[in-house]
Amino acid sequence: MKTPYCETGVKSTKMADTDLSAGQRKRALLLRRILAERRRRMLTQRAVLSYHEARWKRIPVLLLILCILLNSRNSNRIVTRSCRRVSRNTGWWLNVWNTYSDARFKKLFRVSKGTFLFILGQIRHDLVRDTVCEEPISPECRLAICLYRLARGDYLYTIAEMAGVGVSTVCTIVSEVTEAIINNLWKDSVVAHFPSDEAHIKEKMLDTEQLWQFPCGWGAIDGCHLPLKCPAGGLEACKEYYNFKNFYSIILMGMVDAKYRFIWASCGYPGNSHDSTIFKSTKLWEDMTDGEIIPQIGKDIGGVTVSPLILGDSAFPFKPWLMKPFTNAVLTPVQSNFNYRLSRARMVVECAYGQLKGRWRILLRKCESTPVELRSACLACIVLHNICISRGESLSRKLDLTIDPNSNEMRDRATIRRLLNMTECERIPDTNREAIRIRNSLAEKLWLEKQGHGVS
Repeated sequence: MKTPYCETGVKSTKMADTDLSAGQRKRALLLRRILAERRRRMLTQRAVLSYHEARWKRIPVLLLILCILLNSRNSNRIVTRSCRRVSRNTGWWLNVWNTYSDARFKKLFRVSKGTFLFILGQIRHDLVRDTVCEEPISPECRLAICLYRLARGDYLYTIAEMAGVGVSTVCTIVSEVTEAIINNLWKDSVVAHFPSDEAHIKEKMLDTEQLWQFPCGWGAIDGCHLPLKCPAGGLEACKEYYNFKNFYSIILMGMVDAKYRFIWASCGYPGNSHDSTIFKSTKLWEDMTDGEIIPQIGKDIGGVTVSPLILGDSAFPFKPWLMKPFTNAVLTPVQSNFNYRLSRARMVVECAYGQLKGRWRILLRKCESTPVELRSACLACIVLHNICISRGESLSRKLDLTIDPNSNEMRDRATIRRLLNMTECERIPDTNREAIRIRNSLAEKLWLEKQGHGVS
């Protein structure tokens, strides 16, 4: 028989062993749960990484498919690259051409839409541009920018902001278009009106006599200043281009027929040059002196054979073919009448300059262009002036500088010459005896006409 102590002791030992096993089981269970949670998290992260990796691998494939689709869709379309940070404003010219009326269009560009298309058709081949990195400016827009510059004389920056192009682009366009106008249209618009045969010279003389009542004249010549900023070249350039009117300029020497058309012109000489010096340095002077241009025809007036005459002022040399007024200190009534009739006939060149500078204001305002650029612009304006006359493009009286806008009447001669910056050079003495005989004969004829004798 076991003692209680022994039974009690044995029983206590077994109970301790049972309690210890339960704690271990709890710890083991907890450890398994922790490990399972870690494994679950690790598998979840691995699945997420695998998903994103697979997604990124699909993006290049999708982009490649998209590029193939776009390329197949736009295979016939020309894709142009641009180096511009800001896109061009292409709506200006389209808005002008599609919405402006003919009157508003002519007010803006000084020519009608029909004349614009005519000019464009003559020079389009010189205005087409092919580029790979930029959408080229159309020939229509190029011509419009050039005409706007010539008509308004605005600053290059203003035109660039309006058209949505750079300042250098505007400068390049104006230079290229003016050169294209000169190269393609000068011969047909200016040279064609210069008399080349006997019938043509007689036609010019008849127009002068009927419209301006001066016999034997076929053209009037004079010069005017075109203002510009002081050109580069230092002190020497300042002296050459600074004229007696106290501003920098180049000189336009032009010859005009009785219908205000320019038949000859020379432009580009510095503003300090004398009219006679300019004229003597031209090829026209050499040809006229050699007698190679004007046909050897003449009209008998008072027993003197009068050849076709160019009408000029006292600053030009006196020749049998170049008529100028009397320069005596005291004039007789006959001489005064001759000077008046000659001055009235020479008004045609001043009126032509008034229309030229009134229509194309770049020749009137101070220009920031170089002398070479201004010369090209001037010659192009002369071509456009003759085209407007040939096509019947009338000039508004508000633009004609010879008309007073307040009274709507002709300005006086001094005001016209001041507004147009006409040249005023020193007189050249009259030394040619044959020319003096011709002038005296013409003076007597015009005086008899004034007295009502009707001498032919």
